[in-house]
Amino acid sequence: MISNLQLKNFTAFTDLAIDFSPRINIVIGENGTGKTQLLKAILALSGPEARNPQAGEQLARRLCRLYHPLSDQVGELRRAGTRGEAMLSATFAAGQTVTVQFSGTASEVKVSTNTGDELATAIFIPTKEVLSLVRGLIADKPDQATLDRIFDDGYLDLARQLSKEGADDLDTKVQLDPRFDSIVPRLANLIGGRYELRDGRFCFQAGAYVNKLGASSAATKAPQTFQDSVQKFVPTKAPLLSSGMTAEGFRKIGVLQRLLSNGSLNPGTTGPLLWDEPESNLNPKLMKDLVLVLLELARNNQQVILATHDYVLLKWFDLLMDKGKADQVRFHVLSRDTDTGQSRQDSMDDYRAIEPNAIADTFNELTKEQVARKMGALGK
Repeated sequence: MISNLQLKNFTAFTDLAIDFSPRINIVIGENGTGKTQLLKAILALSGPEARNPQAGEQLARRLCRLYHPLSDQVGELRRAGTRGEAMLSATFAAGQTVTVQFSGTASEVKVSTNTGDELATAIFIPTKEVLSLVRGLIADKPDQATLDRIFDDGYLDLARQLSKEGADDLDTKVQLDPRFDSIVPRLANLIGGRYELRDGRFCFQAGAYVNKLGASSAATKAPQTFQDSVQKFVPTKAPLLSSGMTAEGFRKIGVLQRLLSNGSLNPGTTGPLLWDEPESNLNPKLMKDLVLVLLELARNNQQVILATHDYVLLKWFDLLMDKGKADQVRFHVLSRDTDTGQSRQDSMDDYRAIEPNAIADTFNELTKEQVARKMGALGK
């Protein structure tokens, strides 16, 4: 997991330093303050290209594929109007460090690292859902140049992770691992089924996890132990559906479901889970259960870093976190100085301390307008 990130003269950032919680982190801010750019920086610094001091050219290409600068030169990612080289630096939980530097005319970067091969790569879930795109993104003979022009590497990475073969038997995982006993059934029951990879494409199987013995086993299980479970997925008689025929919000939940299914996301082992606007195209009714799942992942040592604009998602984290279970939600607020245009950052562990909080302010403004109109109607 990542403990600290520093960005200097890079994209939207002149000088940024963030200390991350090992559990839940939520990045908020108005459009253009650099939330997605921050997540992609973490993804790049945790990848294999950042572990090799001799891989400056490969890491430069990686950064270009993630950010798509117009010139396709990494030097364009250096913030215009600033002095000095661009610098990205990350410190990870076990003391590993990665520092990347480059000038405004550079075609490759300088890498300094002590990580070796032990650093776990982050998983990035972009704003748009990817489940229905996997068939095209990993085709046998794709037009790679066209794909690279349309999709940044965050989408292509995720498509490869989703298509990875692995321990795909969720029922077995649920029976053996109490972490999955509390997470996987919640995801499946949340959307009324689960997504399965069939002949290179994802299909939706309607159904639900049920307790075949009529009594929950989750309460009797000690964390991180392995015992029998009675949870089992029971499909309905409904035919399989193409993923494209299901709601986009369901597909976003399905991405998390699949990553857990094939082992790409394995709490306690994998790198940070980076999720850009998980609320996008998601019915607000689903957000409470999604927050409960993310909190449960964090309780099993999965670091989570989200970027969001959504008041409902923020409030559910605020209301559902349980300090008795060692929950920690750290809020990182990005804002832009109106005079200099520079991004600023502040972090706090209390939602009520967020300042400025453009999301809550907008919600309060809407509520006040609604009350004013109702009062005006009553006065007529």
